Amino acid sequence: MSGPTVRRAELDDARELARLRWDFRPEDQPGQGFEEFARGFESWLADALTSDWTAVVADTGNGTLVGCIFLRSVGKVPNPGALDRAWGYVTNSYVSPDHRGRGVGARLLDEVVAAARERGHELLIVWPSEPAVSLYARAGFCDVSDAHGGPDDHPPLELLLP
Repeated sequence: MSGPTVRRAELDDARELARLRWDFRPEDQPGQGFEEFARGFESWLADALTSDWTAVVADTGNGTLVGCIFLRSVGKVPNPGALDRAWGYVTNSYVSPDHRGRGVGARLLDEVVAAARERGHELLIVWPSEPAVSLYARAGFCDVSDAHGGPDDHPPLELLLP
């Protein structure tokens, strides 16, 4: 398939990932300038990529990233016979507007799902934007109420913290 190469992110991708995150953020959010943000993001990424985060990028090959998606691995309390348990939180999926509709998002998502399988995750959770729901549905994601439909199997609950 032509187009950007989809691969796992490296620390050298920090500035471009910061740029994508900067582009992704809502315009009305107060904050700092890009240079300050990029320095903080690089520090965060250095820790993240050596711990429980995986980042996947779409790389044009000329030093420009046009998409990304992140996976946070969340460990679970061990069960007898299943000591190493985890689930994954998929977040910050973004494709530059001029590369949307070309399968880049699906390729990023496929690579994140592969990373989750490599890590032995039991499930993935995502809070997609409305336009992205169909992308995740095509990849097999479903509403938690559908996935947890048994009589003793309740969907997750949430508590929004102020």
